[in-house]
Amino acid sequence: VPPAEAAQSGLWRYLSQLTGDKDSLERGHSKLGSDSANLKESVQDGVSSVGSFLEKLSPLGGGLQPPRLYEDPASLRKALRRELDSLRLQLSPYVDEVHRQVGRQLDELRQRLRPLTEELLDQASLRARELRRHLVPSREVAAQLLDGADELQRFAAHYGDKIAFHTEQVKDIFQPYAERLLSEIHRNVQELHRGVAPHARASPEQLNRHIQELSAKLTRNARDLHRQIQRNLEQLKAKLSLSPGGAAAAPGRSREALAREVQRRVEEFRRDTYAQIQAFTRALDQETEEMRLKLSARPEPPEGPLDAPPPPVEDLRARLD
Repeated sequence: VPPAEAAQSGLWRYLSQLTGDKDSLERGHSKLGSDSANLKESVQDGVSSVGSFLEKLSPLGGGLQPPRLYEDPASLRKALRRELDSLRLQLSPYVDEVHRQVGRQLDELRQRLRPLTEELLDQASLRARELRRHLVPSREVAAQLLDGADELQRFAAHYGDKIAFHTEQVKDIFQPYAERLLSEIHRNVQELHRGVAPHARASPEQLNRHIQELSAKLTRNARDLHRQIQRNLEQLKAKLSLSPGGAAAAPGRSREALAREVQRRVEEFRRDTYAQIQAFTRALDQETEEMRLKLSARPEPPEGPLDAPPPPVEDLRARLD
């Protein structure tokens, strides 16, 4: 069998598989819902376009003999490029539909994780308010701060324990959120893999590699965020410490001055934690956008010089795939 005829018959068998099983198309329609109608129509239009393209090349299968086929390689190469460019334009609606399906799956991943980051922001504000309420000295301690070194030492011991207790309590409160965020990332990335698989233009091996890369990056970002929040609380505890140079170490320091110091340090904790949670959210958007480009786009093959010999016709099926 001539190579051109073998290539053409192989392509026709491939296209027959796309269009021959009406029952499979109907089952796909019921599974995908309303979106599948447009996708099916795009596929059928694309099949018609490929059929028209092959009709134009049909002389390669029998009407032209190999010696005539390569008499003018530059003209043949230009003709093939012109027809493939036309085919690419006609198939573009289907490619756009694949792009939209992949983008929709990644948008759903972002939307499922966003409530967790918003809840973390709410928790940062709530815990900052509680820390201010617990750590701002009451009016009763004003006399203790003015009664000399002995009273200050007793107050410092009690207040240091209070700072440690409440900051550790906030750490414990944030721990379940970190575990939940990691669990949701793992679960939703698995769902993303299942949802994207029918639409991704990457090979199964490439898809697995891309999904694992996304999961690793999001997991690392979530763990980094948890460590940053824990570090913020450690820094808050150190800055409010009543050791020499701490928030209320100076003898005779007024309650009002200590209250202002506590409020300032707690606000620093809230502001830093807010910024880190928002940075995690931006990184989530960036990582999913990069993944969308990887899963829905494929680089075009490099163009060779015009005077180079044309590619073998038997490679046409692989090129069109």
